[in-house]
Amino acid sequence: MIDLKPLAHTEAVAYFRSKGFAPQLQRFSYLDLWGEEHARNFVVAKAMRDDVAEMIRAELDRAISEGRTLNQFQADLQPALERAGWWGKSVMTDPLTGEVQEVQLGSPRRLRVIYDTNMRTAHAAGHWARIQRTKSAFPYLQYLQIQRPSKRHDHSRFHDQIWRVDDPIWQRIYAPNGYFCGCTVIQRTEGWMRRNGRQVSETLDLDERPWINPRSGDVQEVPAGVTPGFDVNPGAAWLDLGENWRRITPDLDAGRQASEQGVVEGLRLLRVAEGREALVILNDRSEPVSEQRAAASLPDRVSTDGLEIPPGATFLHSQISESSLSTDDLFLLESEAGYAMVAITPGGSIWRAKREGDALLRPAIGQFSEVLTRFRDELQANPDGAEIFNHARLLWLERKGLITYGYRMSERTRQIMERNTDLLERLTDAIA
Repeated sequence: MIDLKPLAHTEAVAYFRSKGFAPQLQRFSYLDLWGEEHARNFVVAKAMRDDVAEMIRAELDRAISEGRTLNQFQADLQPALERAGWWGKSVMTDPLTGEVQEVQLGSPRRLRVIYDTNMRTAHAAGHWARIQRTKSAFPYLQYLQIQRPSKRHDHSRFHDQIWRVDDPIWQRIYAPNGYFCGCTVIQRTEGWMRRNGRQVSETLDLDERPWINPRSGDVQEVPAGVTPGFDVNPGAAWLDLGENWRRITPDLDAGRQASEQGVVEGLRLLRVAEGREALVILNDRSEPVSEQRAAASLPDRVSTDGLEIPPGATFLHSQISESSLSTDDLFLLESEAGYAMVAITPGGSIWRAKREGDALLRPAIGQFSEVLTRFRDELQANPDGAEIFNHARLLWLERKGLITYGYRMSERTRQIMERNTDLLERLTDAIA
């Protein structure tokens, strides 16, 4: 008998794994981390200890990637949290006010909220990535509220409304719009709209009302019926490159920046969906001239065989890992006399090296590899050693004047580098 297993929602997994951890002083209350910060950082209120936060996150990762049920999640996590002493009632000092309070740590009800909120949010973000990838064929979204006894009447005014994918309203009411919200969206084609006699809905008055965060005192406008904190599209926050791309490409004019950003965003969506690497080659006007995808059997190997590579090419590479530019990336940049090499990761990190003039990279890369003889044991013992080494090498190559190095890190990657600041400094200072 064939053992059928649920397929992982690859986009949801990529979204969840891109998150960092909220700073400890922002873990006491869910109100301490707000808006788009939730899309970039993982937090469970009162999980002040790193070991507890990591334990809960690991089980959620299993649930999202393996399709585990709430019962499985609770059955595995509760005993571990009890052993760690994070269960039941406890006394804790509020780091914001200094007040000592009796608080609820783990409980079956809390695990249900943690599971449901994170699962819904991750799948909504992953769904948004699919929507962006296919919006040319499915340019409309229809809001649907599941008709069940527990439905929120406040969300009924959104039900059956249709707007274009790029309508700003989806930044404000993209489901879920509250705890245990069962609302969703369905993509629609032009043909479906014609066959069903549908048109784009009129602009909806969101009836936004001021809401004061009792922890910070900040005031924000929240659409009526949407729970404060859910009025953010997590997928859009995750995918947005915006100012980060413009910041790391100051050498490009606005037209080339926009052109390359569009290709980079498309490559990232493709990589997240397919789970394999791809390479796009641009000419000196930032126009795509050739493309290659890795074979499904070798998802982390993309070849340039048979590709047109013009003088001064820019290489845009979507890669499997979150690590910075590889040795192969840098060798390709030099061997083809390229202009720049860019890597985009599933989590949203961008790594860009612009070659300076006719700089020779191979001898310098060989020179830097000497650090491995001194730091091999330390790097191998570090679970993020490869990411740290590659980033340090690029920083060192820039210091030598061979490249201009620009980057934008996912929150997870930024925190890795921050934790290993000392090691990064020692690596980049090791070779004169």
